Parts: sequence; C-alpha cells; structure tokens
Amino acid sequence: MMKYVVLLALSLFTSLSGWAFSLDNADIRLLCPQRGQIEVILHRYEHTQQSWGQHHFETSGGHVRQGPLLVIPFANLDQMIYHQTTGEFAYWYAETEKNWCAVGC
Repeated sequence: MMKYVVLLALSLFTSLSGWAFSLDNADIRLLCPQRGQIEVILHRYEHTQQSWGQHHFETSGGHVRQGPLLVIPFANLDQMIYHQTTGEFAYWYAETEKNWCAVGC
C-alpha cells in the first residue's frame, strides 16, 4: 500500500515538461487561421523545419528556452513558441501585422 502512496505522490509532483514532445524527433501539426495547417518537424541536432500550403517551407537551426517557454526561430523570422507548462503553442509571424496565432494541439 505504501508503494502506491509514494507512486501517487511522485506523479503529482512530476513536472508537465517531462511529458513534452521530444526535441530530437517530433512531427507537430497545428491549425492556424492565417496559414491553415502548419507542419513542424523537429530533427536531431536542433534542426527544425516548418511547411504550410503547397510551396512554403522554412528551416530553423536551434531553439531558445526562456523560463517555461521554448522558442524556435525560423529563417524567415517566424517564431514558434511552446509553453512547456500548459502545452500550448503560439506563432509569431514576422511578415504580417496580425502577428500572433495562438493554436491548440
């Protein structure tokens, strides 16, 4: 019985970031009003690519952690932002006036 109590206590105090997606191998599909479906693929060695539409493709070479936020800047100056505590995604679009796109996953 004590084993189950300890297991329950440990599971309550485990950070949600432990269940976050892998930065070495993840395929994330997000739906955003400005661009429709965006596919983001995270590869090993901090290489990330995003694609949307039929002919749009951008790459990224790394990520930055700012507290619970994981920011992935792309070559076209877009940024994908992942909140590791809540599991929510957001996009910052460099080329539009309406820059934010908050998306659920």
